[in-house]
Amino acid sequence: MPANLPPEYFSAEREFKEAKSLEEKIQALEDLISTIPKHKGTDKLRADYRRKLAKLKSTSQAAKKAGKHTSNFHIEREGAARVSVVGMPNTGKSSLLCKLTHATPEVSDSPFTTWAPSPGMMNYENVQIQLIDTPPLNKDYYEPEIFDIIKSSDLILVLIDLLANPIEQFQSSIEILNGNRIYSPHQQNVTEDRKIFWVPILIIVNKDDDAKLDEDFAVLDELLHNEWEIVSISLKNERNLEELKRLIFSHLKIIRVYSKPPHKEFDKTQPFILGEGATIEEFAMQVHKDFYDKLKTARVWGKGVYDGQLVGRDHIIYDGDVVELHI
Repeated sequence: MPANLPPEYFSAEREFKEAKSLEEKIQALEDLISTIPKHKGTDKLRADYRRKLAKLKSTSQAAKKAGKHTSNFHIEREGAARVSVVGMPNTGKSSLLCKLTHATPEVSDSPFTTWAPSPGMMNYENVQIQLIDTPPLNKDYYEPEIFDIIKSSDLILVLIDLLANPIEQFQSSIEILNGNRIYSPHQQNVTEDRKIFWVPILIIVNKDDDAKLDEDFAVLDELLHNEWEIVSISLKNERNLEELKRLIFSHLKIIRVYSKPPHKEFDKTQPFILGEGATIEEFAMQVHKDFYDKLKTARVWGKGVYDGQLVGRDHIIYDGDVVELHI
């Protein structure tokens, strides 16, 4: 049954989107709910908004009990890297977070279900990577604070709905990011007088659920692939999610290096995380300052060396290398 929403609903919806403080959001959402007619066609919409209202009130009460202002947009950095998931409304950002992590953000077909960032931890081959589901991008209004999180990220995933004018979604998402001084490193022709935040961007096309849609994705890929890396997924069918994890790790430009005590086996579950091009010296500093100060030599098992080869402080290490430090 259609919802048949009155004009005042859309006015109240805009006021809710534009509300900035937590208390303003609560009041605006209460007003919005009051405009929704009560009939079977609006049951789901009303239920979604009531759940959202309960969550807002719970957050407000917790902040008051703490006796201080708590920003809903402050998230502590965790893991080896931070990845922000951005996109227009209803592209599947919250569902993606659910599939790739153990987080349980609210998932709904209603737009703007995500009103504050929601973090989760993705495990990829013993590396913990922080993923953050962000509120939807919108040309008319968006939370300025959310861009502080996006700017601090090591990678941005721009999620696009293949079934809903994907080119327009892509262009709008990139325009909003660029408008907030966020650019991918490959965007060379940038004429900004202000400070630029360079963050790699990966384009994710969701809802490629059926072989019949492959042609639609092929057209999109043909238009974008010369400038942007683009991958299709299906959250519904859980297709290509492992490949997406691999791509995320690859774009982060990090390596896993394992520490081996002399005459003992190394722990395969606890790698040290460094940037590509890291040296033995940098690895020693991460293990412990004493190793950095007193390091004499090291043995390496891995790429470009024979097993247990002696190397110096400036030797470059690679993903998967095993290192035995000697002081």
